[in-house]
Amino acid sequence: MLCDHDRKVFSDLLDELGETYGQTVSVGLKQTWWRLLAAHLDLPTLRQVLDCHLLDAERGRYFPRPSDIIAVLERAGGGHPSSDEAWALAVDTFDEAASVCVTEEILLAATAAAPVWECGDRVGARMAFKGAYERLVAERRRQGQPPQWRLSLGWDPGQRTNAAERAVAAGRLSAEAVRHLLPAPEDANTPKRLTGTVVAIPQTEEAAIRQQLRTLRELILRAVPPTPAPPAERAQARREHIAQRKRTAARDIDRLRASRGAP
Repeated sequence: MLCDHDRKVFSDLLDELGETYGQTVSVGLKQTWWRLLAAHLDLPTLRQVLDCHLLDAERGRYFPRPSDIIAVLERAGGGHPSSDEAWALAVDTFDEAASVCVTEEILLAATAAAPVWECGDRVGARMAFKGAYERLVAERRRQGQPPQWRLSLGWDPGQRTNAAERAVAAGRLSAEAVRHLLPAPEDANTPKRLTGTVVAIPQTEEAAIRQQLRTLRELILRAVPPTPAPPAERAQARREHIAQRKRTAARDIDRLRASRGAP
């Protein structure tokens, strides 16, 4: 914003501008410009805006007024949206689930047009909105008040986050102002959490799968030959087998003797 020590350079800029158009800029006109514009821009911005006006094929043919300077600022994205741009944003405010970044003038004009919208008259609502919005913006410009952007929040949490991200990307709100609505930044050291849907398998299908697994296991075991036992284990097994046969033969002899009555 302009401050008192900028007055000399400000005066020189207007004198140079007057020379371009072949006219003298009076002290009174300079004071009027200062009163209306000092709160809206600084010296570098004023120089850029004056250059833009001079290069404009239509508007640049005439000596600018303070309203022309404000119009250049708004076309550059730093001021009030046009009535058509504002209506495109206002339409979302009629949806209670939606969240949208708007100015106070858009909200007030949308409130004025809401009864017509609710009656189903979209064209009439748009006309009512534009009339109210243009009056509000003209009053704000007369008072030297720049637009103040804010979030109009709906009940859908997902749309709140999207609206906050779009507002930050467009430069209308700072990330700090809507930090509570933005997703938390991901930590590279935090392991990712797997997400998905758990699907229950019917019991009949589960039994079929288990049977297929058992069949597959049997096929694998048949295809792989058994590993031969070490020699010591084979000898031990042979001795146990012979001992078992001896015990079986002894029992058979005892039964035979008992059947013949032998002592």
